[in-house]
Amino acid sequence: MNSEVDFSQDKHFQALLARKPCSLTMINLEIARDAYPELDFAGTLDWFDQRQQELAGHFRGMHSEQEQLEVLARLISMDYEVTGSEMAYRTADGSFLNRVIETGQGIPISLSLLYMELANRLGLTLSGVSSPLHFLTIAETATGPIFLDGYSDGRLLTEDEAADWLSDLTQMRRDQVERSLEPADDRTIVIRMLNNLRTFYAGNEDWSSAWKVQNRLVALSPASYPLRRDLALIAFKAQHSATAARLLKSLLNSCPDEDREFLTSQLEEAQQDIPRWN
Repeated sequence: MNSEVDFSQDKHFQALLARKPCSLTMINLEIARDAYPELDFAGTLDWFDQRQQELAGHFRGMHSEQEQLEVLARLISMDYEVTGSEMAYRTADGSFLNRVIETGQGIPISLSLLYMELANRLGLTLSGVSSPLHFLTIAETATGPIFLDGYSDGRLLTEDEAADWLSDLTQMRRDQVERSLEPADDRTIVIRMLNNLRTFYAGNEDWSSAWKVQNRLVALSPASYPLRRDLALIAFKAQHSATAARLLKSLLNSCPDEDREFLTSQLEEAQQDIPRWN
């Protein structure tokens, strides 16, 4: 069974790996293509083009970032009917922009990407915030930072309101929460996106999909022992036995003592399983 993961078509993910400028929207669609191999990005990009033209008319003459954010939130959540949904957590589609647009339902990080794409196209800088449990976006305005929660119909929060709400939500100290309320870089955002998908796929024992996600995580952090260990274990569960055996052998050269017995047993199982899948 072929277990090679090829990122050669993923120009923006490749750019992220090379620490070059990239588009988070395009990376999201490249990741979505892992689940939908025939995905044509044009439909999603056309949707953004149309919304940009419509929103530009509403933004014309506005000078307040808060007013622009309020209009953006109202139009996306009410006119375009794209908002947060508990149902979106029950499927990987809640993470993919193409499906969020089609279904009108998303999770905080995918909805944040949607808001960021439209805002930035209109000259309003909206950045992702990798806050605990609930991803947000932030706009630095003349009157101070404003946080936008795409999951909750684009509600706007001051810094104090965001910190208080997240502290209650997470049961973390307020000062801990405050340290997270900064714009996140692209790698942090993509890693969070991928971790969400890995958790979902693993919870549903969809190891083939988890394998693709884990390869991306390892590509972003190739020196991480925990990520490489999980890659080997997922490879075995995804029936890539020969690859799992190769990865496990490599891990055994430098693994912590407490992992050695378990990894050795996994290697033996993978080696026994190779004739079945290869």
